[in-house]
Amino acid sequence: MDVGGVRARYEAQVRGRVPEWPAVGAVVERDGPLVRTHYGTHGTVEHPPLPARVPDLDALVLRQREAFAARSEPARWNVYGTEVPALAGALAAAGFVPGPERSLLAAEFTRLTPDGADGADAPDGRRSGVRSLNSGTEDPAWWVVARELAAASGPHAKGLAEFEADGGPSYGRADAAVLLDERGRAVAAGWAARVPGTSFVSVGGLTGPHPELLRPWQALGEADHVTGPATHYVAEAAGELRTALLAAGFGELTSVRTFRWDPPGTPAPVRPVRRLLGELHTGPVWERLEREFGFRPSTTRFPGFDAPAPSVTWSLDALDQGGDERLDALHRIAQRALRAVTVAVTGPEPELQPGDGRTLYWLDWQHIGYAFDPHRVGGPGRPEWPGAVYPDGDYYLYLDPELRFGTLGHPWEHTLCVFGAPLLAEAEAELTALLGEPVRRRD
Repeated sequence: MDVGGVRARYEAQVRGRVPEWPAVGAVVERDGPLVRTHYGTHGTVEHPPLPARVPDLDALVLRQREAFAARSEPARWNVYGTEVPALAGALAAAGFVPGPERSLLAAEFTRLTPDGADGADAPDGRRSGVRSLNSGTEDPAWWVVARELAAASGPHAKGLAEFEADGGPSYGRADAAVLLDERGRAVAAGWAARVPGTSFVSVGGLTGPHPELLRPWQALGEADHVTGPATHYVAEAAGELRTALLAAGFGELTSVRTFRWDPPGTPAPVRPVRRLLGELHTGPVWERLEREFGFRPSTTRFPGFDAPAPSVTWSLDALDQGGDERLDALHRIAQRALRAVTVAVTGPEPELQPGDGRTLYWLDWQHIGYAFDPHRVGGPGRPEWPGAVYPDGDYYLYLDPELRFGTLGHPWEHTLCVFGAPLLAEAEAELTALLGEPVRRRD
């Protein structure tokens, strides 16, 4: 492997890149040569290799610390062995604490041949070996063990919890895997993701010295619309894991050390927006809508939803003559009302939970949904408000997770239903002024 060439490509393609689509719940900001990402729970700083002299480097570093302090976010800043020495000094002077040194390793897809990846039949008929957690046939218990193994190991380039918060396994973009022993028990885990627009698949973490966990991730290297197929894995490792990866065909590009800074106060435990992954998270909600509200999708049978009392339904036809201004007004009314009926928490924030009075769901029928805190989205420095109230081609719903209030936009009837006394108290007068008299009402 051409170590120098791969390192140069990694520095040019990966370090300091601004993603086309930020991770779920994240906000990306540029500050000179730096790329700062705010996740709501923590923050990171990335950048390409800095020049030998950076004007006002100390002030630049302090400015990042102040940006994270304003959000009570712990900060992480990776410093590579090829970086100018002045950076580590500036970070230390600003209160950043260096962690242990790790190796940045890379391996060519075509030359990486980890042993024992295919598995074998166990005496009782079960299969040992490596199993993808994105296969559709995975045992849910494997996820439980994977999380336990991840929590007990590391440090990892990207923790499993963070990997899941980014969106978790997704076909063609990210995957996780477990290593099963001869009794079918998960004894190690790993996770990785394609770095979009680059020729690298980044290994977020391996819980033990088992490079065979990489085998299911060959599909992540398939061609994308920018760079063609990925050519290399890249991983961070130390100790036994480093030794195992080197033996499996990895080469060392450089060293890396994470500098950390912790702000005063208590950081939020979860991001302001979380993705709800398919049936696992949203299936029970849709089942309740069908069972309790008579939700019956149809392009011809209306209304298709037995709105609970109290509820009011408006036609959206008035928006067709109002252009973008009236559509924007609809979204402003809905967002203000939804904020008003949820709880704004100050100080240490508990984890978002259904029924806590401050979490909302946005559901898009047969698509990915989101859970979010309406008081931490929208506006400068915050992630965008998830979804929309206007049903642009499919059913769009904002819901209290316990279904105490919400909105349902019907794309084919071209109506908006608002239900629940507290939400109607906030929104009914404004919606009537915007959309006209309701077409249905249930008191």
